[in-house]
Amino acid sequence: MQIICISRGTFSGGKALAEKTAAKLGYRCLSREELIEEATRAGIAVGKLEEAMLKPHIFTERLALEREHYHAFSTMYLCEQAMKESLVYHGRTGHLLLPGISHVLRV
Repeated sequence: MQIICISRGTFSGGKALAEKTAAKLGYRCLSREELIEEATRAGIAVGKLEEAMLKPHIFTERLALEREHYHAFSTMYLCEQAMKESLVYHGRTGHLLLPGISHVLRV
């Protein structure tokens, strides 16, 4: 299980870097958008969470709980996928995912 997490913003080139890295290494490339789709299917209100991240003054205890659920789901999903095959993940705050796992390369 090899994992490379690439933190990227809009127009940063992170997506292209992730795709080329995954292709060169023969790894699966997994995007933040795919992770959000899976979280939405699992019943996590990702839209509200995104809004709270952009407008911190409306951050409530309920949204804090949603954020914890999203983070836990993200960690679980990435670990499940990495157990199947090595992967390159790219997305905003990608470097913060999978804390405590030593064999994750964070870019």
